Amino acid sequence: MIITYFRSSSYNTHSSCEHQYFMEYVLGWRGKSGLKADKGTIVHKVLEILAFIKYNKQNKEQYFTDDIVGTIDIKKYDLDKIINIVYDHYSLGNPHHKWTDKDRRDCKDWTYKTIDFNNGMFDPRNREIVCPEQKFDFEIKKPWAKYTFDTPEGKITGHLALKGTVDLITKVDDGFMRL
Repeated sequence: MIITYFRSSSYNTHSSCEHQYFMEYVLGWRGKSGLKADKGTIVHKVLEILAFIKYNKQNKEQYFTDDIVGTIDIKKYDLDKIINIVYDHYSLGNPHHKWTDKDRRDCKDWTYKTIDFNNGMFDPRNREIVCPEQKFDFEIKKPWAKYTFDTPEGKITGHLALKGTVDLITKVDDGFMRL
C-alpha cells in the first residue's frame, strides 16, 4: 500500500485497522456515519460559521458567503435559523438515519451549551480570530520520511506529508495564539 501523506483521521484509522484504512483512504469507500457523529458535525459547522462571522466582522466586512447557509449579514443574522439550515442540509444528506425533532433540538441545545459554557469561553465571537479553518499541507524533509515506490507508471519519490485543517486559530495576546 502506497502512503505518501497522512491526515489525523487517516493516521488514526490506520492505527486501529489497516483494512479499514485501505477501504476508506485507498479505495474511497466510506461506511455510513453514526447519528451522534453527524449531529456533532452539525454543531461543528455552526461554530465554524460563528467563527467566520467574527473573522469577517474584525475585517470590517458586512457579508460573507457560506457553502451551506449562503450569504450571511454579519450584523443581522439569526443563529437559530443558521442551526436549522445546517441541520436540514446534513439530515437530508444522511438519509440512512431516522432524524427526529429531538435530534434537531439536540443540535440546537449542544450549540448553545457550547457557546454559553463558562461565560462564552468557546464562543468564537468572544475571541480574536486569526484564521478559521486554516488548511495545511507540508512535507517532512527528514531522511526517515523519504519514500520511493515502484509503480506500473514508474517510480514515485518524495517525502511523507502531513495534511489537514486547523479548526480555529485565535490570538490570546502578542506572541501567543491558540489552535
